[in-house]
Amino acid sequence: MEQKSTITKFNVGDIVTIAKDYKDSANLDFAQPQIHVYSVRTVNADGTITLAGVLNDIPAKYIEGVPIESELARQIYYDTNHARPYEPGKVYQHEDVCSRPPFIITMAERLGNTPLWEKMQAEEFHYVHELQHWLIEHMGASRICVNQFFGKRKTFKV
Repeated sequence: MEQKSTITKFNVGDIVTIAKDYKDSANLDFAQPQIHVYSVRTVNADGTITLAGVLNDIPAKYIEGVPIESELARQIYYDTNHARPYEPGKVYQHEDVCSRPPFIITMAERLGNTPLWEKMQAEEFHYVHELQHWLIEHMGASRICVNQFFGKRKTFKV
């Protein structure tokens, strides 16, 4: 595996993935094998990173950013539940957590045509964690999350 000369510094809460060659050869234990993106739980002093949903600590050099324009990014959603103000008497449609749209689509629907969206687009982010850092700086929280239900939708007959 070709190693980068510098290791990207990730923060707790960043959404990342594990380098494919390491993941394939390391005999890792996963809580949900259908999920391939993870949230950083801790950055350890021994040079490893603990990821939510992975039972083994991973050497930091094998942790990678998730490209925004990737298939992996489909496993990430933008949490709009706490962004919605409560309106007395209004009934909200229940969210289908098994088939949430990718985070960037929801963000475009919620933030499109706003000054914040225009600023965000001007930044030209390549990785999800870069966008998360920017959102925390400008909004106080990123609200970008791993969809723990990704791939679990079951068909049913009526």
